[in-house]
Amino acid sequence: MKMYKIQFTVLALLIFAWPSFAGRLLVKPVDKHEKVVLITDRSIYITGEKVQFFSSLSVGKDVNTPVLSKILYCELIAPDGNKMAGSKFVINNSSASGCIDIPGNLLTGTYYLRAYTKLMRNYGPESYGYQQIRIVNPAKDEVAAADNARNSATPQILPFPVIDIKDLLSFSVDKTTCSPRETISLSLRAENAEENGIKNVSISVVPDNTSSAQVNFQSSKKPVVDKLDYYPETRGLSVSGKLTIAGTEKPIPDKKVNLSIIGDGRDFMAVRTDSLGRFFFALPALSGSRDLFICAEKIDSVKVKIWVDNDYCTLPFHLPSPDFKLSETERETACILARNMQINNRFYTDSLPKTQSARSDNEVFYGKPTATIHIDEYIQLPTLEEYFNELPSEVKVRKRKGQQHFAVLGSTGVSFYDPLVMIDWVAIDEPSRMLAVSPQNISRIEVVNEDYVKGGQIYGGIISIISKKGDFAGIDLPSAGIFINYQFLPDNDCKSMIYDNIPNHPDSRNTILWKPVVTIQNGKFEKFEFTAPDTPGKYTVVLEGISLKGEMFSTTSVFEVKN
Repeated sequence: MKMYKIQFTVLALLIFAWPSFAGRLLVKPVDKHEKVVLITDRSIYITGEKVQFFSSLSVGKDVNTPVLSKILYCELIAPDGNKMAGSKFVINNSSASGCIDIPGNLLTGTYYLRAYTKLMRNYGPESYGYQQIRIVNPAKDEVAAADNARNSATPQILPFPVIDIKDLLSFSVDKTTCSPRETISLSLRAENAEENGIKNVSISVVPDNTSSAQVNFQSSKKPVVDKLDYYPETRGLSVSGKLTIAGTEKPIPDKKVNLSIIGDGRDFMAVRTDSLGRFFFALPALSGSRDLFICAEKIDSVKVKIWVDNDYCTLPFHLPSPDFKLSETERETACILARNMQINNRFYTDSLPKTQSARSDNEVFYGKPTATIHIDEYIQLPTLEEYFNELPSEVKVRKRKGQQHFAVLGSTGVSFYDPLVMIDWVAIDEPSRMLAVSPQNISRIEVVNEDYVKGGQIYGGIISIISKKGDFAGIDLPSAGIFINYQFLPDNDCKSMIYDNIPNHPDSRNTILWKPVVTIQNGKFEKFEFTAPDTPGKYTVVLEGISLKGEMFSTTSVFEVKN
């Protein structure tokens, strides 16, 4: 059994070394950078609403090559680059879709939705995708001021050209006028979609005047980079950073760094720093917010400092900051949007269950332990060491060069490797510190008595100590360690924005239909049905997408709802 585990270790090390290896491969050629184009359901929003978006990713100008990255970072930012909201989304088939909540305290003004991958951060904010939107706060009279001086200093970020493809993509709405709650049918057809180069199509049905003036910004400069500070997230979310000597910023290579996920979804992993002192953790597929504890192994006579990369880009960047203007018809539409928003807040709430984690909250990464010591089942002993040495336990405390250390007794004797010792899933490398914990604060001790491979590291078994209160039993955690509150994937998707047709409830949707991904088959009609809202007025059906040449296209049709 151990032979297989050691062989698996070599494979695990190779797999885990992929980010570093991939980073070296991707430095050259630089024209293979990732690129993202954004499409939103509307261009005008009310504070408190959700911005629904679709993003198409490609490798440079080659839209057929799948991107390496599996996570997209999407933010709502002000023209000065200040982040207002943001979240992370899974990339499937080189595309991602989702929604961003607009904070209720924003000033009325022009804002941007921007999207990028971690790999794109090596090229800077100029390489990201940007979509300009306008947001109205009906509760505040103040409007965010434009910065005309900054506009002249904006880097080479230009509006992305949009072409009309009426000759390539045709669609029709079966009614030009209809009554509230009436079913409307939309037919879509593309002739020679593959030959004409249609890659993605998104459909939105929104109030008139809210679909116009969508501006997608892209850099006109070719990204150039000499080295990669950020690895592509090829498997999912990740945490990266650097280990240095405190006060000098001198990197510390080839040292172990531990990461523990505290609370629900608890997990542990360890990696070694590379030649530049950098470390990289591939995280499990969890949702919501979790506390992480990151610490480095003890290094004699050296005080270390851990630097953790920010999840989102914090580099200063300025986008065009135009004066906020609404035409008279747009002002009337904004008032309708605000009224519909108030009605929605009165009658509807997000009631979808939260996304379940990939692993049960009560399950731990090592599965079922081979032995468990429940402290309260025994006569109280003064020290933790006596519980190990006096009881018929698989763990013993030994001396090595005058220092205490743990040994796990397996079926073939003592392992060549030191065990992984944790308290509340935080690794402790100093046995003397662990043994100083009062047994009265301990609930149980779980033991795995076989060699264990985790994160490319080999351990001579596992000793997992669980406190009664989940407070690490009062132990002093490593001083160089840091706690961070990490946001995994969003708990909920955007399905709660779909009208549920509850009797006696008003239909006051501001986005009537949003289909971020529509599959096109040559010469075949695709039909979609939706229900007209209660709010009378004109509505626009918008088809937007990306061609195989990397061009954006758009075409529209209008119908009217009458009482």
